[in-house]
Amino acid sequence: MTLDPSTFKVDSLEFSKEIEVPSSKSYANRVLVLAALAPQEVIIENLPLSTDVLTMIDCLKQIGLQIEESDRGLVVKNSFPACELKANTILKTKDGGTTNRFLIPLLARGKRQYQIEPEGHMRERPMEALLDAISELGVFVEFKKRDSWLKIKGPINEEVKSVEIDCSQTTQFLTGLSLALSNTNIQVIPKNLSVSLPYWELTKSLIDLFQKPIAKFFNPVDFSSLSYPLALAAVTGDCLVTNCHEQDKNQADSKFIELLSSMGARLDWKENGLLCKRETLKAIDFDGSQCPDIIPTLLYVCAFAEGTSTITNLEVLTHKECDRFVEMIKMLDVFGVKHKVDYKNYSIKITGPTSFTSDMFYLPPADHRMVMVAYLFLRTLGGGEILGNTEHVRKSFANFYEVMG
Repeated sequence: MTLDPSTFKVDSLEFSKEIEVPSSKSYANRVLVLAALAPQEVIIENLPLSTDVLTMIDCLKQIGLQIEESDRGLVVKNSFPACELKANTILKTKDGGTTNRFLIPLLARGKRQYQIEPEGHMRERPMEALLDAISELGVFVEFKKRDSWLKIKGPINEEVKSVEIDCSQTTQFLTGLSLALSNTNIQVIPKNLSVSLPYWELTKSLIDLFQKPIAKFFNPVDFSSLSYPLALAAVTGDCLVTNCHEQDKNQADSKFIELLSSMGARLDWKENGLLCKRETLKAIDFDGSQCPDIIPTLLYVCAFAEGTSTITNLEVLTHKECDRFVEMIKMLDVFGVKHKVDYKNYSIKITGPTSFTSDMFYLPPADHRMVMVAYLFLRTLGGGEILGNTEHVRKSFANFYEVMG
């Protein structure tokens, strides 16, 4: 297998490895915001090399946080907004949903004006519900998608007793606002809270943890990243994940372990990690509304299971780094997977197992999860080439190709 900045050749190799997977960026960006508000020094251990997390750290430094690396981990030494710098700041926030949606409410706690300039599809993703809620707190907001994107100037009015936030598109709005207001008396009231509920439960658990002075936090394994090697092992071979020793049910995507097991894959917790081995897989019916990030990976597994799988309630996929509902349908077409789509109700039926082929080519969108699922299909179906956007795996799984190779 060869790697350059834009393309990647995938060979059809047997997958039988001992591996480690990255730690969680979902935990990391939440904990970074809470640590930025904490009055005491906080050490965060085992942070991932995710571009979303690295961008968050860089932005926190630019607004005055003193953040240092040491043999103890990453140390957040002061707190916002007390550390706020005097000059107004332009922040290049890249394309991360958690980076932008968690950082913006935090900036509203300060007194300076901040200009937020993201990249790529983030400029088109939903933001209005979050910005409306921040405006209700007395914060100046100027939002122009095609221009400078967002200017924001606080502080919030702490005499406000409560603020409502619409969660119909994503719980990231609720999480970002709740993290930023976690050390105030302002109550955040969710409306239309129905999708991605485990992510909200994760947020609440971390806010509760930081209500007492916390000196150190260890960032756990990322179960979203874990889904890719587990899926490939369940379909084509085996793997031992040596840094995963228990299921973290605070992470929505840990559900993938239960799904694979119910489909017939062999999963065993060993003293030296989590073992996954290929077995004959069977079809599954599943509601995808609560753990959207693993749905593309699940659709890959369903393509090689016997029978017809039905995955429902997938509208939440339309609000990601790309419209993953549409892109997954394109990918299923490219790789010859038998499927039927209900566009009105956002559901997909997949009939497997998909036949072996070879030398296929696919150009995924600039979306890390689409790139990684394309890799799984190509490796399973006989090899081929990802024709672009391969570098986007750095968003969540920086060494994906090395681990999977």
